[in-house]
Amino acid sequence: MSILLDQPLHHLTAPQPTAAVRVLLADGHHLFRSGLGALLDREEDLAVVAEAPTAEAAAEAAARTRPTVAVLDPDLPGPGGPAAALIRDRAPGTAVLLLTAQPRAADLPRALADGAAGLLLKDVPPAALISAVRELARGGRVYDPRLVVHAVRSEDAALTRRELTVLAHVADGATINEVARTLSLSPGTVRNYVSSAIAKTRGRNRCDAIRIARERGWL
Repeated sequence: MSILLDQPLHHLTAPQPTAAVRVLLADGHHLFRSGLGALLDREEDLAVVAEAPTAEAAAEAAARTRPTVAVLDPDLPGPGGPAAALIRDRAPGTAVLLLTAQPRAADLPRALADGAAGLLLKDVPPAALISAVRELARGGRVYDPRLVVHAVRSEDAALTRRELTVLAHVADGATINEVARTLSLSPGTVRNYVSSAIAKTRGRNRCDAIRIARERGWL
């Protein structure tokens, strides 16, 4: 079942299951992560089993603890790619809920491409977030309607996950060869991704493509 999250979400709150829902939290900000953990741990049917500050650490924790639901920041740092995709590969039974700080047109397409089952803004009310975690644990999907609207209204073709990853590395100052080594790709493939990103953004060069991608909230 797919649900467009709206406020309030009292109707999504279900009777507590007999076994606690195991939750992994991953966010680069320790204070936010700790506060979220305290919020979820207050619920008798939810149990935070691991926390992580980076995408790679989140994937390792997911493989080790096999959580029911992973609650992630989609912009977690790490060279291995988006945390949602890493967790999908290493702990395929874990449902991923992404919490993003601001609405961006590319967030929903990226979340779906990475296999995330939920996408919310970080200003979601606590009760709605708890309900969303429970919904994902039951096999459902939850999307914030504000993010759906941004995706629908976007007139430009969003870059693919790989194009965004390559462009992000280039934006950080990496050379083509460095990006190729980091992502285990050939330099020619990396150049093709960069050229595709330039074409899709209608930029004059890679610097222009990076600027446009940032302005649209893709990076």
